Amino acid sequence: MKNRKFKKILLISPPQTYPIDLKNEYQSYLPIGILCIAAVAEKVCFNVKILDCLATEHEEIQGNNITFGQPIDYISQEIVNFNPDIVGISNPFTMFINNANIVAKLVKSINKKYIVILGGVSASIETLYMKLIKKPYYDIIIKGEGEKTVKELLENYSVLSNEIENLDKIKGIVYKSGNMFINNENRKFIEDLSSLPLPALHLIDIEKTLKNKYYSRWRLNQLNKRSMPVFTSRGCPYNCVFCSVHTQVGYRHRTYSNEYVLEYVKQCKEKHGVMHFHFEDDNLTCNKIKAKQLMKKLCDLNITWDTPNGVRADTIDEELLFLMVSSGLTSISVASESGNDMVLKNIIKKHMSTDSIVKVASLANKYELPCNVFFVVGFPGEALENILDTIKFAKKLSKDYGTINNVFVANPLPGTELEKTAVINNYMRQNLSSEDYFKAIRINQTSIIETKEFDKIKIFNLLKSELEYSDYSVHGTSIPMFWHDDDRTWNKVHKIFPKMSKEKTFVWEWRG
Repeated sequence: MKNRKFKKILLISPPQTYPIDLKNEYQSYLPIGILCIAAVAEKVCFNVKILDCLATEHEEIQGNNITFGQPIDYISQEIVNFNPDIVGISNPFTMFINNANIVAKLVKSINKKYIVILGGVSASIETLYMKLIKKPYYDIIIKGEGEKTVKELLENYSVLSNEIENLDKIKGIVYKSGNMFINNENRKFIEDLSSLPLPALHLIDIEKTLKNKYYSRWRLNQLNKRSMPVFTSRGCPYNCVFCSVHTQVGYRHRTYSNEYVLEYVKQCKEKHGVMHFHFEDDNLTCNKIKAKQLMKKLCDLNITWDTPNGVRADTIDEELLFLMVSSGLTSISVASESGNDMVLKNIIKKHMSTDSIVKVASLANKYELPCNVFFVVGFPGEALENILDTIKFAKKLSKDYGTINNVFVANPLPGTELEKTAVINNYMRQNLSSEDYFKAIRINQTSIIETKEFDKIKIFNLLKSELEYSDYSVHGTSIPMFWHDDDRTWNKVHKIFPKMSKEKTFVWEWRG
C-alpha cells in the first residue's frame, strides 16, 4: 500500500512512429485532449502530471521506421520518479496505437499495480477496444468523451485498496474483472460543454511546446506567429462515409458558450503571447447564428486564425464570411470531397451540392481570402469518370476563383461506413498495418481499396494526365496540392505558404 498525502495521476501523450519515407509529414501539437482531462483530474483533487512525449525534438530510427518524441528510457524514469497511482494514455490517431501499447507495457513492467487507462480514437471503436482490453497492460478503456468518465473513475479511486471501485456502475468504460472483459453501457455525450474547466495549460511547458521545430509546422500559420488550437464545438450531424468522429463525439452538434471560447483565447494571448489560432472544429459554422456572434466578439481581440480541418460550404453566407475575415481569418479551408453531385449525395453521403463550393470559392475570391479546397477520391461505387469530374471541377475552381486544391484518396478507417462497405464487397486488403493506413490517403502509394472501376495507380495516372503538362502548379509528392498558375493565385498561396517555391518542382513518381 502506498503511503502518500496526494493521489497521483500521470497522463501520457506517447511518441509517434512513422514510416521513414514519410518522416517529413510529422508535426507535433498541443495535447489538447490530455489538457482537458488534466483539468478535470485537478478538480477531483488529484496531483496531476502530464508527460507530453512530443514536446521534445528527439527522434530515433529503427529499420524502416522513425519515432519522434521522448525515448523509452526517459519515459521510464519519469514514471518511476512520479510514482503514480493511475496512468492515463492517449491515442489520438489510429495509426499510433502501437506507440500507446508500448508505453502501457512499459508502465506495467515498472509496477504492475499501476492502474493503466487508455483513451482516444482506438478506445472508442468497438472492434478495436474489445481487442485492446484483452492485452495484459490495460486495466480500463474509456469510450468516447473522457471528461465525465474520468471524473467518476477518480472519485471512486481508493488509496487503501489501490483500486477504482464500483466499476460496474460507471458508464463509458470497458474493464477487466478477473478473467472477464466487461463492456459497460455507453455514456451520453456531454451537453453542457461550458461546464467543463478550461484546458490545464499550466501543467505543460508551453514555451518548449511552441519552440519545437516540428510544432504545428503543416498548419496554415502564414504569419509565423505563435499558434494554438481552439475548439468551439463537438459532434457532427452529418454522415460522410469516411469520417470516424461519431464514435468519439457523437452526431449531435454541441457548442461551448462564446464566453468560454473567448476566455480560452484571451488566456492564450495574454499569458502565452499566442496571436494565431487554429479553429479545429469539425463543424465550426454549423450553428450559423452562434458563429456570427462569436466572430463579432473576436474582432476585439486583434488575433488571426484559420480553419485547418475545413468548414462545410453550405453553412457559409456572405455576412458570415465577411465577419470571419473581419475577425482575423487569414485563410479558409473547405471540405468539398467531390466535384460530382451524384458522388457527394449517394456515395459519400455528404448531401451537399457543388454549387455551394462554387459560392464559397467566389466569396473568398471577392475578399482576396486564400481558399483551400479538400477533395477525396477513390470510394467504392465511384467510377473513374466521376474522379475525372472531381479533378476537372477542382481545376475550374482554381482557374476561376484562385483556390488551392488538395487531393486525398479515401481511407477506410476502422469504425467508418466506408470500412464496412469495403469489407462487405471484398474491396479492401486484409491484415492491415499502421503503415498501410499512412499510405492509404496518398496518391502514389499502395492501395487499400480496389474496385472493378479503379485502383490507385489508375487514379495516379489520371491526375498525372490532367496536371503534368498544364497551366497548374503541383506541389507535394504524395498528397498533391495544386493551383492555377497565375499571379493572383500565387499571391494567395504565398500568403499562407511563404516558404513555398514558385518553381514547378513536382515529380510524378509512383512508389507502389
